[in-house]
Amino acid sequence: MRERRCILNHEARPESDLVRLALGPDGMIVPDVAARLPGRGMWVSVDGAALAAAVQDGKLAKAASRSLKTTVRREAVPEDLVETIDRLMTRRCLDRLGLEQRAGNLVTGFDKIKAALTKRGAGRPALVVAATDGAEDGRRKIKAAVGDNVPTVSLFDREALSKALGRENVVHVLLMTSGGTEMLKADLGRLIRLRGLGPLTCEAQGNEE
Repeated sequence: MRERRCILNHEARPESDLVRLALGPDGMIVPDVAARLPGRGMWVSVDGAALAAAVQDGKLAKAASRSLKTTVRREAVPEDLVETIDRLMTRRCLDRLGLEQRAGNLVTGFDKIKAALTKRGAGRPALVVAATDGAEDGRRKIKAAVGDNVPTVSLFDREALSKALGRENVVHVLLMTSGGTEMLKADLGRLIRLRGLGPLTCEAQGNEE
C-alpha cells in the first residue's frame, strides 16, 4: 500500500492510516474518505483529538496552505470537520457491510454464526461486528465460538446494523475472509483511531454518529 505524509505531523504512513482532504472549487476544505475526489488534496492522520485541535487553532489551515502552495483561509476549514469525517466513515463501513452481505461473505445471528463455523467450505472467520447495545453475555458467547484471534468491533448499534443489512434486530455479524472484509477492517481501523478507541486487534467499542 502506498504511503502518504501527514501535513500536520509530517509522518509517512500507509494510506489506510490517513484521510485525504481536498480543496473544493469554492475554496473550502472537504474530507475525501474514498480518496476519489478530483483536484488538489492532502493527507492527515486519523487522530480525532489532534485533528480537532488543529482545526480550532488554525494549524490545519496553515498546513494546508503550505501543502497546496496557496492560501487556505482559516474559515475555509469547517469547524465540524472531524464530525463530518466520522459520519462519512461510518456510512462507508455500514455500506461495506451491505456489500459483503450481497457477496455472501457474512452471517448474522448467534445460531447461524455457530452453524457457519462448523460448515465445510464456509470460509475462515475474519471479523465480528457486534451491536453496541447488545448483551455482554451474547458478545462473550460469540467470542468463545469464533476464537480469540478474530477481532471484535462494536461501533454501531443494532438499529444501524439492521438498516445496513435490511434485516431486523441484527446484534452480531460474522464476516469471512475476503478482499471486501480486509477493506472493511481498514476502514473500521481508521474510524476507531479517529475516535481514539485503540487498535482493531483489541475489542473496540464506541457509539456511531
